[in-house]
Amino acid sequence: MQIRNGSTGVFLGCSGYGLPPKERCTQTLNLIPGDEAISADEDDEAESRRLMDKRRCEICDAAMESYLLDEKRKVHICGNNPDCSGFAVEAGEFRIKGYDGPTLECDKCGSEMQLKSGRFGKYFGCTNDECKNTRKLLKNGEAAPPKMDPVPMPELQCEKVEDTYVLRDGASGMFLAASQFPKKRETRAPLVTELIPHKAEIPEKYHFLLTAPEKDSDGNPTIIRYSRKSKEQYVMTEKDGKATGWAATYDGKGWSITEKKTAAKKATTKKTTKKAATKKAAPKKTAAKKTAANEKDSE
Repeated sequence: MQIRNGSTGVFLGCSGYGLPPKERCTQTLNLIPGDEAISADEDDEAESRRLMDKRRCEICDAAMESYLLDEKRKVHICGNNPDCSGFAVEAGEFRIKGYDGPTLECDKCGSEMQLKSGRFGKYFGCTNDECKNTRKLLKNGEAAPPKMDPVPMPELQCEKVEDTYVLRDGASGMFLAASQFPKKRETRAPLVTELIPHKAEIPEKYHFLLTAPEKDSDGNPTIIRYSRKSKEQYVMTEKDGKATGWAATYDGKGWSITEKKTAAKKATTKKTTKKAATKKAAPKKTAAKKTAANEKDSE
């Protein structure tokens, strides 16, 4: 295993990650910050002694950060990581500090769920080792709603990869994903007609979606979508990958349909204004007339 740095912090990753895809190993190990771990026989004054006796890197003499690897191993990583490769492994008996934070009842097994810290932030994890249920901690400080178990749909073939779809539950409602996700990253929104055969496997909170219209007035199949504005799921239709403007929302009692009105084109009457051509009067040429008197005078 190698010390790796990611956007979510420091963790251990297999050295075989750089191998070709077929031989690549993506195994990782989370590291719990050392301030959350204590020795099994630690007394009240041990914390102050631990701060004074903070380890120093043997390579650059910088202070080292401590992480709990498991109950019997703690790893110390140089504070100048990744510029310095210094580390040390400490063997012993370790445990997590007593928990005094918020708790939840596990929606899977009924055990207690506690707030934990992982590579991707804080989350609620079940204390039952056999359950391993987790719930994400939202930005508003509340636990994410419970997720349903994935529903296999072997009758639905993926469009881009050689796999079949599985119905999953996420922060934005239900969606279809490749059964080998995230190895094969293909997802799409489900059709209403695709969910009806699996009603018994879908939680009751989503049964209202199965009563939605299956087609719009033009015969296009309805698709289940999620509105980030109202934070609710609704159905709509598409044609050639573009929204038709037809949608239906559920108000708790029934479905209300809205259709995009096609605005009638107003006949534009072209006004032909004839400009009156004003002909300018041509200036009259006045030829100098020679009077007979002048002619006689000239004689």
